[in-house]
Amino acid sequence: MRSVLLPILALVLATPAVAAPSEGQRDMEAIAEKLSDPATQSAMAGAFGAMLGAFLDMRVDGVAKALEPVNGGKRIKMKGNTVREIASHNDPRFEQKLAGGSRAMIGGLGAMASAMAAMLPQLEEAMSKVGDTMDRLPEIK
Repeated sequence: MRSVLLPILALVLATPAVAAPSEGQRDMEAIAEKLSDPATQSAMAGAFGAMLGAFLDMRVDGVAKALEPVNGGKRIKMKGNTVREIASHNDPRFEQKLAGGSRAMIGGLGAMASAMAAMLPQLEEAMSKVGDTMDRLPEIK
């Protein structure tokens, strides 16, 4: 049994999956760790909320006026003057839903970065193969 396990172990240790992580993979793992930190998530949620708030307060009546020529010169009737007013017109809970979705999205960023770190060796290998193939192609003039 040992005689079978030793060659299998040697083969597993020699595969690229067990090889030392690349600099890109280490960077992605560091990002994943940071994004999984609740304090980082809270800070990002606050920053994202501020950016989202600025977007929601953007006035759209000027955009509607600018689009009137495309609309055959007809006035475009708005149900509000800001993105917030238009978006919440049919859903009074719009902002609460948006805030909850934002927090969930930021929480998912850590998981996504972890998955990217795990995929990076295969992506790097694939890109290396593409580069090798491109090097072998005849030059196009």
